[in-house]
Amino acid sequence: MSKVTKKELAAMGVYIDDVNYLIQKVLFEPPVRSRNTTIHSAGVIGAYTNLRGGVIRNVKSIGRFCNLAPGFTIGMGEHPVHYLSTHDFQYSETFGFGSWQEAKNFKTTVPRIKSKPSPVIGNDVWIGANVTILKGVTIGDGAIIAAGAVVNKDVEPYAIVGGVPAKRIKYRFDKEIREKLLEIKWWNYTLESLEGIQFDDVEVALKQLEERKEKGLLVERKKPRVKIVKGEIV
Repeated sequence: MSKVTKKELAAMGVYIDDVNYLIQKVLFEPPVRSRNTTIHSAGVIGAYTNLRGGVIRNVKSIGRFCNLAPGFTIGMGEHPVHYLSTHDFQYSETFGFGSWQEAKNFKTTVPRIKSKPSPVIGNDVWIGANVTILKGVTIGDGAIIAAGAVVNKDVEPYAIVGGVPAKRIKYRFDKEIREKLLEIKWWNYTLESLEGIQFDDVEVALKQLEERKEKGLLVERKKPRVKIVKGEIV
């Protein structure tokens, strides 16, 4: 099989700058736009999500309608702080210097560090510039991560967090509205279903969505997939 081209991906609704940014494997749910973003391993990146420049080392999923600003890093590797050293030579015999004779002969019996789960990012999440999201973190639907934050703990749905480490600043909406939003899950429906909703008034929008749901007018999105492994569609 030949390596997929930028033009072929665009025809399938995946808009990227360069196929060489796709390192290992990624599953897209078109349409997705990824600018200057290096993706090593990603479970699913949801429809209408914009990646505007960063590095995804590992992520289990990124939901629909997310915006990730430039400079983000997600799921990067971690190093031990309670070992003799923080360096990975202690538990890995193939740590990038295998061609050097001394390193080639080096042996270790220290077990490899058990990795934390890959991060999970919900739907309708806004991640600001230069945000770092560590492994083992789940970011709930509707959350906002302020620029420069380092996220090392789970973020509740519709929470706004910031700082190093990130802490909750406030919620976007009150509890009743948050619960209704998580129940209606508007991101699961087609754009045609959402046309005419008064987006700038969340209470009115919720009422309209609930009325449409009762009448059976909300149509769930299909789930097309584009899977790419080492630059090839599989």
